[in-house]
Amino acid sequence: MPDPNQIAQYFLDALGSNDATQYDCVLHPDVGIRIWSWDKLTVHRPRPRVVQHLMQEWSAWRDATLEKLSVVADGERIAVEFRIQATEHGRYIEHNRSAFLKIKDEQIETIDLYCPVPFPSARRKGWIAPAHLNDDQVRRLFEQWQTSYDIHESIPIHFSGSGGLYGWRDGSGDAHPGSNSIGGTRWSDAEADAKIQEVIEYHRARNIGFHWFVNPSDTPADLRERLERHGLVLAGDQLLMARVGLENLDIPVNPEIEIELIDGTNDESIEAKLQIVAACFNWTREQIDARRPNMFERIKDPKFQAREINYLARLNGKPVADARVILSMGIAYLGGASTLPAYRGKRIYSTLLRTRLEAARARGYNVAIIHAEPMSRRIVSKYGFKEYGKAYLYGWMPVIDVQVIKSLVPDD
Repeated sequence: MPDPNQIAQYFLDALGSNDATQYDCVLHPDVGIRIWSWDKLTVHRPRPRVVQHLMQEWSAWRDATLEKLSVVADGERIAVEFRIQATEHGRYIEHNRSAFLKIKDEQIETIDLYCPVPFPSARRKGWIAPAHLNDDQVRRLFEQWQTSYDIHESIPIHFSGSGGLYGWRDGSGDAHPGSNSIGGTRWSDAEADAKIQEVIEYHRARNIGFHWFVNPSDTPADLRERLERHGLVLAGDQLLMARVGLENLDIPVNPEIEIELIDGTNDESIEAKLQIVAACFNWTREQIDARRPNMFERIKDPKFQAREINYLARLNGKPVADARVILSMGIAYLGGASTLPAYRGKRIYSTLLRTRLEAARARGYNVAIIHAEPMSRRIVSKYGFKEYGKAYLYGWMPVIDVQVIKSLVPDD
């Protein structure tokens, strides 16, 4: 029998090329396929019918790409996991699939293809946003950023979540509203109120709070007003800001600041970052303890180090600020920077801003985006970042505490 990995690759090559001659080489003339979709079962046999179905589906996609995730073999049976990404109805969509292949005469005799519900994706492998995007294209980057995390890479510690084409819900399940989140909703006017109430009842039954991120692309259009009618409290807003073009970084720095790359080898530096973020975002002791394992695991993982760069700023040896830049979906995302209150106004943020943009530019990136809260927007607006919209953060708790909810978005 040929190498199972080779057979699996031939099958995926035929899918990705959409070439009938490649199918003829890998599929047995009497091949049959059972397609187990989320909504129905479809069956075809022999090879001409199988090939016709697979090619018609692929032809309906625009800019489709295919990525192999894993292959496992047991005798004449092969299991291959893969995903297809493509634009559908104006959104970039991800299909995660598994194919179980039975081999006969060194060709595939039977295919059981499992096709769960697709969901939004922003993980374009190898794509980098050019330095000439128009305003609508930049706004689309912000919309896509909500689905930039690749759950195939890891499942965070203390995490539960679910989502799809119509929104997501995730979090640790801790009581604090900062620990659980809702967003990305694509609901109709008719169903929105019932779904909002369903979210509230889910969290009420567990006696936990949550925050709701409202992006400009979310629907219905009056989602904010509906949330307020259901008792959610506005915590604050974030400006969607971007700099297109990372050349000529004329950003002042404080030469007394020592910038340390947090590379996962120094536990003290990771803990210092954790404590700075906790102090700036008013985390409780329970939140700190719950998030520590995940932060350590993530920063120490080599696959995250390749696309997430963390920095620690020291003044006279004391850790006073942290920042990170995430290189994903073709852009550099400024994923949070925190400076201890006693050390603000010393150009520490601008120093970290320039450090992150220089690191992104050195790796070939042209566009940086940020969800800018009041503190950061005052600085980045001076250095080439333009506003492309506004997002809003709402909070809910079983017993509303406005002070706790307002602390989700620091304003000084």
